[in-house]
Amino acid sequence: MVRLVSALGLVMFSVALLILSLISYVSIKKDFLQGGGPRYGQGGGPRMYMLHAGFRERAPHKPGLSSQLALKYLDPAFVPVGSALTEDLLNSSKWRFNHSAFVQQREEMAQYIDVPQNFSLVRGSVRVGQLMHYDYSSHKYVYSIGENFHSLLPEASPILHRHYNRCAVVGNSGILTGSKCGAQIDTFDFVFRCNFAPTEVFKKDVGRMTNMTTFNPSILEKYYNNLLTVQDRNNFFLSLKRLDGAILWIPAFFFHTSATVTRTLVDFFVEHRGKLKVKLAWPGNIMQYIKQLLEDQAAVAQAPEHGILMYTLASSVCEQIHLYGFWPFGWDPNTGKELPYHYYDKKGTKFTTKWQESHQLPAEFKLLYKMHTEGLIKLSLSHCA
Repeated sequence: MVRLVSALGLVMFSVALLILSLISYVSIKKDFLQGGGPRYGQGGGPRMYMLHAGFRERAPHKPGLSSQLALKYLDPAFVPVGSALTEDLLNSSKWRFNHSAFVQQREEMAQYIDVPQNFSLVRGSVRVGQLMHYDYSSHKYVYSIGENFHSLLPEASPILHRHYNRCAVVGNSGILTGSKCGAQIDTFDFVFRCNFAPTEVFKKDVGRMTNMTTFNPSILEKYYNNLLTVQDRNNFFLSLKRLDGAILWIPAFFFHTSATVTRTLVDFFVEHRGKLKVKLAWPGNIMQYIKQLLEDQAAVAQAPEHGILMYTLASSVCEQIHLYGFWPFGWDPNTGKELPYHYYDKKGTKFTTKWQESHQLPAEFKLLYKMHTEGLIKLSLSHCA
């Protein structure tokens, strides 16, 4: 009898769960069909920087429709991106540089931050033993400036009094795969790159010229095994040697989790002092100024992604900025084919939405697209050849 009652109870519980699931499904489906998209809390639709789920993991066969759906989840007001992409981004001849608007924005940014002066710590700006805090970690975490670190700092900012006419900022999106944009990128006066991305094997698509590249300390762990073996150290040395006299911009004070890697880097550079031509730049707490700027302009929340960060740096020394490789979706708007997350990912690597956990790339793309339509930047998505 007890077993019969238990069995009946289990059946009733299962039926109740099934009914609740059906009710939830019908409710969500109804909201989507009637509301045209996900519902938001008080205040209506999200601000442009907010990130929402709902992006496709599989590459769609109709890029125009899919781009509308993907970005509709980001912001319902941003629906007509499919046709806009076709007209504005894939037809580069119609884009016009708005010099006056660019200069005005640069002047507004200068009120928040002097980029050339804050581009890197210099020997005269910090002292041995000084404690540095982190931009995105609790204030309790600190890094003590040691003699070796201090000796690696430049005497002056590497971009102080530098000015360039046309600059390219090259991201690492898979959209560069097969783009044949390398020759075009190499024609710019100054080329910014992101996170020490490889170029030699992919030069037809991304070019070879590098004047500055960022270097997230996590790269050392991910690609160079924290320099634990002789082979790891040799590989890292050869990669640095290819940069020749380029600037290696190392944001050591973003997160406290990079402290150990920073010390490993410092030891390595001291060991190889005089053997490499690469110019080291170690930004201090530059992000506190950039964050304030973006928050006041309601641009992005949390940590700005590479596109916005690189634009902020480039705008201080460049008169015109073209962006390549900034596309946050797993399909090519030119062909509809699947794309890898990075252009240098191994062949067959599937695009994943895991980056949504720590990045807000679609939100950044919307902001970059807006800047493109206003003539502030040239956002290139089409193939170059």
